[in-house]
Amino acid sequence: MSPIAIQEKPAPAAGDVAALKAKVAKVAGATTSTNGRQPLPVWEDAVAPDYMYKFKYNHELPLHGKDGLEIPFDENATAVATELLGKLSQALHKQDAEAFADLFLEHGIWRDRVVFTWDYRTFNFRDNILKAASTLLPRTPVSGVTLIDPPPSIERPYNDLSFIQCHIKFDTDKVGASALCNIIHTPVGYRIWTLNTVIESLHGFSEIPERDGHMTGPHSWPAQRAMDNEMVEHEPEVLIIGGGQNGLMTAARLKALGVTALIIERNPRIGDNWRGRYEALSLHLPHWGDHFAYMPYPNHWPMYCPAAKLADWFEWYVSAMELNVWTGSSVSSCRQDENGGWTVEVDRSGKGKRVFHPKQLIMATSLAGVPYSPSIPGRDTFTGVVRHSTEHDSSREWVGKRVLIVGTSSSGFDTAYDFARRGVDVTILQRSPTYIMSLTHSVPRVMGLYKPVNGKRPDIEVADRLAYGMPVGPGEEMGRRLGVELTELDYDLLQGLEDRGFKTWRGQRATSTQTLGYTKNGGFYFDAGACEQIINGNIKVEQGWIDHFEGDNVVLNGGREQQYDLVILATGFSNTIDSVRRTLGDDVADRHKPIWGMDEEGELNSAWRDAGIPNYWLMVGTLQAARYHSAKVALRIKARLEGIDGERYLE
Repeated sequence: MSPIAIQEKPAPAAGDVAALKAKVAKVAGATTSTNGRQPLPVWEDAVAPDYMYKFKYNHELPLHGKDGLEIPFDENATAVATELLGKLSQALHKQDAEAFADLFLEHGIWRDRVVFTWDYRTFNFRDNILKAASTLLPRTPVSGVTLIDPPPSIERPYNDLSFIQCHIKFDTDKVGASALCNIIHTPVGYRIWTLNTVIESLHGFSEIPERDGHMTGPHSWPAQRAMDNEMVEHEPEVLIIGGGQNGLMTAARLKALGVTALIIERNPRIGDNWRGRYEALSLHLPHWGDHFAYMPYPNHWPMYCPAAKLADWFEWYVSAMELNVWTGSSVSSCRQDENGGWTVEVDRSGKGKRVFHPKQLIMATSLAGVPYSPSIPGRDTFTGVVRHSTEHDSSREWVGKRVLIVGTSSSGFDTAYDFARRGVDVTILQRSPTYIMSLTHSVPRVMGLYKPVNGKRPDIEVADRLAYGMPVGPGEEMGRRLGVELTELDYDLLQGLEDRGFKTWRGQRATSTQTLGYTKNGGFYFDAGACEQIINGNIKVEQGWIDHFEGDNVVLNGGREQQYDLVILATGFSNTIDSVRRTLGDDVADRHKPIWGMDEEGELNSAWRDAGIPNYWLMVGTLQAARYHSAKVALRIKARLEGIDGERYLE
């Protein structure tokens, strides 16, 4: 999910980021001196602008007086969309690549999720659109291009940008698809700014209907479920490693398509990945966008769901959706056969081992890799306690003690807040600037598409189409504007933190959370209370890092000696590839493409798409991302199992 994006000219090469740094610094400076107030400090970037970010098709937004003209307030959006849709339909039906490309702005963007490319691909600017369309359109018959609800609308996100937005459905010879189209008014007529085409169904393989449910067979429902779950008479077509949100929702999608899947989960219970976290943890954003596939949360669900409650929901989901799960189990060996299939041995911890031969393998263990704890001299002889944040539960037993939290991730803030609310003497150690947003101002702008209105939830499919409908290019520029707006709105909060010695930041490439979500999957904090505690002095701030431990002292860089009873390392996780290596072995990990990070055209390197290994999929991401991408990946797997998947576009 992203705001929307575009910049002025192609980004500099990875080795020459001076021009980009200058632009980012200019934007950052512009956001810190508004309304005559003291400018916020501009610190050195926490990560470089080009860190894990190779995207090279930046272009400024099609603003009024530049690439675009303001759309008249009395313009008939439906009439404009209908006329352009007729031209689009004709170009697709005739498989006319030039006519198709001519419908776009010169710097327009076509993003395709599986429909034409059988991959996640983005074609930036008209020349690249024409090149791709010249191959893809002749091999992909299209019919039934029509507008769908919601009706076309004129969107005015800023005073200097307006566009007509319309939702479309169509069919190819293999799939049913949807599209989100954003249309710009130009001196030569209306042109497509962005077109996002997305797979929605497979022809001939609809989701299976609900079954009758009358118990007329030889077994009771519990007995039949136990037999199904034990895989007594069959093997899974798909083996899923990991029973978090990605594994569960992908399994549910596959089951709806008639595909047998088995989830392998190392924890004793489904949900333990949330249940075992620190006591104070609740989700950092409202649950509005986090509904599970086929099973939305009930009304009156807490807005910021406690982690332990979410853990129980995971278990309820498994039961309700009748998913096959082996808990307390792990992969003891894994190899890929010459024919592309898999041989996987599963250890059930006391229940023996079993070898499966799935046709498809899904890795869905975590957003990141394994907990990262830096090697610090003297740790073994430190008289206090040192633990990673994943090992910490509660502040209750530390009342009257002194605590140091190392790191300013969300877990670092949450943990520090938990100590502060119990009056514990707690200090947070910050090594680099952190991007901070208030929930008050960020939530309406980041999650507004999903917010219920007058108690009525929006259509989740429409909200997803909008949230995932803009390419990375426009998203970067809109993220930059969002950062400017939030900095202005959160000025008092940010200045208060700076006054206490805490360094704030505008985010990678000055794009708020936009770029950080793609590269670090973090590096920011939605303030859930810790910032006020810092400003009030209840959480102290130190800058730097731990140089070494010495007896009962923690020695910070510069020789600063301080005494703490507990040190919590909120230092995050290693790369996801470490989790792949630990679970599936060196052969798979060595062949694996990079996971997080943006490629040149604006797609994540291997999440939800080809990862460099045949018949293998990597499912990562938030609850919201799990719901959205599980549908696309499940359809691709079903197509592959049925032998009808299309040829992946490789150019």
